[in-house]
Amino acid sequence: MAKEKGISKTPPMRALDAAGVPYQVHVHARKQYTAEGVAEDLKVPLAWVVKAMIVQRSDGRFALFVVPGDQRLSMKKVAAVLNDKGVSLAPEREVLRATGYQVGSVSVTGFRRDDIPGFIDQRVMKAERIIISAGRPDAGIEMSPADLPKIIPNAQIGDYCEG
Repeated sequence: MAKEKGISKTPPMRALDAAGVPYQVHVHARKQYTAEGVAEDLKVPLAWVVKAMIVQRSDGRFALFVVPGDQRLSMKKVAAVLNDKGVSLAPEREVLRATGYQVGSVSVTGFRRDDIPGFIDQRVMKAERIIISAGRPDAGIEMSPADLPKIIPNAQIGDYCEG
């Protein structure tokens, strides 16, 4: 298995490679489970660290929402865009089952399932660079936000944050 800066290739790295997206892996000084911890560890703006939020619809289906680390996902806006007032953040067990990632290290790509639609907050697309999870808590992946649509097919870009 190929290695990137001393760590084995993860599903997000393989997805980026398959899409021809350039990226740089950053190994954290210690395991990080929050956007704030990643930003502090890598000494980057919190807005660069994106959060991959998995929501569960009332019918059990999932959706991915990608938001900047310095913002909060608006469940009101999520409910509106999904036309589902019963939508909620997916429980940890369901996140792991659907994505293959533990809460705190969910990436935006490389899921176990390929039927999870993606929604990218417009603020993410305006960042100079972004850091996505490598799918494990000890590494992050730096990339251009312009490449997100290449790894989140058919993603809808919109306003999904509070405020």
